[in-house]
Amino acid sequence: MSRTNRVTPLAFAFALALCLAPCAAARGRQRESAPDPSKGFLRARRAGADVTPDRAAFEFESNGFSYHVGANGNGRRTKGDRTRRFNLHLDGRDYIEGVRFTLYEGDLLLVCELNDDETRAGLVARLEQPSMRALWRRRVPAPEVGEPLRDGHSLYVTGAGFVARLDLRAGEYAWLHEDLGAGDEGGAARPFAAFETPESAGDAVLFRERPVYNRRRDVFVNKKTGEIIRIE
Repeated sequence: MSRTNRVTPLAFAFALALCLAPCAAARGRQRESAPDPSKGFLRARRAGADVTPDRAAFEFESNGFSYHVGANGNGRRTKGDRTRRFNLHLDGRDYIEGVRFTLYEGDLLLVCELNDDETRAGLVARLEQPSMRALWRRRVPAPEVGEPLRDGHSLYVTGAGFVARLDLRAGEYAWLHEDLGAGDEGGAARPFAAFETPESAGDAVLFRERPVYNRRRDVFVNKKTGEIIRIE
C-alpha cells in the first residue's frame, strides 16, 4: 500500500516563514540605508584604503542605488550592471575624510569633510539625478564641519567659528559669519570650536556650541537677515 505525504498547516507556515525571512531582512536593510529627510543627514560608512593606506573611500545606499566616493572625489553610482561616474573636483591637495548624505528634491546632497594635511575644511555639493552632474559646489571655509540642518530650501552649515545659511537652489551663501567669537560680536571671550546640529527656533536658527572643556554657548541668528540676535 502506498502512502501519501501530507504537509500539515503548521509545517507549511514554518516553511513559508523561512522563505520570507531573507526578503524581509533585505527590505529592512534598504529602509535603514535610505536617507530620511525628517532625520537629517546620514553618515556614509568607511570602505577601506583608497588613495593611500590612511585615506579611506566611503560607501552608502539610497533608493536602490549603491554609491562609492573616493578620497580624491571620484565617485560612482551603481545598480545591477549599470554604472554612472561623477567627480567632486576637489581643490589642490584636498582629500575627503568623511561624507554625510541626504536627498533634496530628488537630487543627492553631499556634505564632505576635507583635509590637505595642513588645513581642514568642508564641501557641500548637489548632484543631479540621474545624470550625477554637479549642479553646484560650495566650500565651507572652516575645520570641524558639523552635521547641517536642512530647512526648506536652506541649509544651515557650521564649522569652527563659522555659521552660515546656504541656498540649496542657487548653491550660494545667503549669509555667513566667520571667526565667530574671535571679535566683538556678542562679547564672546573665546572662539567657537565646533557646533552641534543647528536647530530651528521660529524666525531664528540656534547654533549650539559642542562643549569640550568649557561651558556650552548658544548663538541665535535671524534666519532671513543673518543678524546675530544674541549669544548666551
